[in-house]
Amino acid sequence: MRNNKDRWAFYNMPSRPPLSAGDVVFWRNMLSRILKVGFELEFNLPEKKNGTCKGDSNTCPCKHLKPENDCWQQCINEEGCHAVERRPEICKNATGTCEIAECGGCEHFETICTGIFCPNFISYCYTCELFERDCDKCQFRYDPKKNPEAIRKDLNDVFQPNQSYGVINATGVHSVVPDGSLLGKKGAEVVTIGRRVDYWEFYKMLKRIIDETVGRGGYVNERCSTHMHLLASYYGKMVSLGGEKGSSVPNRVSEMERNMPEIVLANFHQLCRRYQNAMTWMTMGLDTPEKMTRWEKFRVSVLEISAVTDSMHKVLQRVSSNAGGNKYGWVNYNPVEFDSNGSVRRFHVEMRAADGLLSPSALAAIGCMQYALAIKAVEISRYGLLEVGDESWMDQAREVKEAILNNMKGYQDGDRFSDTRKLHKYREILVGESLDLVRQLKNILIRIGPAYDVLEKLAEAPCAVRRCDGDTWEKIENDLAVIVNDEGRLDIALSEIITLNQVCECQNLEEWIETVGQILRNDPEMEIDPDNAVLEDNIREYIDSKRDDGELVWSKRIGGPIMI
Repeated sequence: MRNNKDRWAFYNMPSRPPLSAGDVVFWRNMLSRILKVGFELEFNLPEKKNGTCKGDSNTCPCKHLKPENDCWQQCINEEGCHAVERRPEICKNATGTCEIAECGGCEHFETICTGIFCPNFISYCYTCELFERDCDKCQFRYDPKKNPEAIRKDLNDVFQPNQSYGVINATGVHSVVPDGSLLGKKGAEVVTIGRRVDYWEFYKMLKRIIDETVGRGGYVNERCSTHMHLLASYYGKMVSLGGEKGSSVPNRVSEMERNMPEIVLANFHQLCRRYQNAMTWMTMGLDTPEKMTRWEKFRVSVLEISAVTDSMHKVLQRVSSNAGGNKYGWVNYNPVEFDSNGSVRRFHVEMRAADGLLSPSALAAIGCMQYALAIKAVEISRYGLLEVGDESWMDQAREVKEAILNNMKGYQDGDRFSDTRKLHKYREILVGESLDLVRQLKNILIRIGPAYDVLEKLAEAPCAVRRCDGDTWEKIENDLAVIVNDEGRLDIALSEIITLNQVCECQNLEEWIETVGQILRNDPEMEIDPDNAVLEDNIREYIDSKRDDGELVWSKRIGGPIMI
């Protein structure tokens, strides 16, 4: 049970009036249909020495060439040399009295051979059937498996990126590009096309990207991150009208049917502040206790930037300025556009917290979490603007933040890690805040696959903690993955009965369960023993489970349960 001191508090601000109940329903339904999540996965590529020879160089020696073997000194022109015109100067038996006229019939004539020093010498190796190069161990041999350009080309061939955000292709990949912060001649950043939220669609796409890239030598370390773009569908850009105010009009296809009230984005920002430490904890992925997560340089904290005292347009500017005047905030609002009233004309935020993770289950669940955060922002906007916490909470949040997210050194000044040597002191706080976040989002998450179950596991033990304990990425994925078994016949039958309203107009749930039990006993395909004494208990467990997960409610009007 939640203690009263943990209850959320809200500001009622005339400049940002709370949403009406109708507006909450509109925006929750609207965003649930049009919100998309796009992923950017960063991989380092192999940096091993790699030559340019393709195994066809004429200068390479034979692998059988050894000091005791002089076969290479044999000349393929040797027989031809014996047939040349005879002259005393090329005869090894010539005397000072020899005349050129005598050479033709001289039985002592023998050609002088200078061997490898002869200008006409050509080694027998060029015609030897046993000639073989030792390319496998040669440092000059070109190996496409070690060549970053070749690997990126291979990934492009595999993923067939379409370079368009307007059409989802078979792999979901928009592009494969180098990035200056990555190793292996700028590594490979795999950019996906934003797609509507579905855990299993995310999972399948991310698993293929990870498997194909890691299978070609890609790997992650402190240089790698995973960015997630959360956006309401649009396609195209703004067209400037010029003038003093630099006004512009949309020249795009947009699925936002009206501009979003600013309070929704403001509450999204307040949620990010409240749970910044928790989400950084859940998405960290390095393998050393003292360096469990990346530095702050590329995801500068937004904890101190309040949406209470500033408009969201000002918050956007402050986040960008605080991150060096660019996109490197913990959450990046630069793509967001506002109308003249401050309402959101284009909703597009980039979440930059996650480290490079090689678990498709973790990444799919985190992508669903970002979506759920936006829906939660709509729901709480019914009550005003969220108060992040009192001063004592903020003092603690700052302390925890410095233990998990720090280091703003220059690019050439040293490491790219956060110093996490003191993080163990705050583990209980971080686990508690993470579980609080996940449970706040549960009613949203349970409708989009098993994201909730995976996030609960990450809240208690992030990938970084598991790696520090010695787990491989394969074991982490196996521990996080939700195994999908075929539904049992009873589950399928109950789902069909509820979905098709085959049993209704019952006075209460007990009458419904008794009626359904009779139907199932009389169904020969179910093969249920007529004397089965626990069938009704099994039906009740199914109903209770679905109701506890928020997937089912009892409808008095229908007289039966309905799926929601």
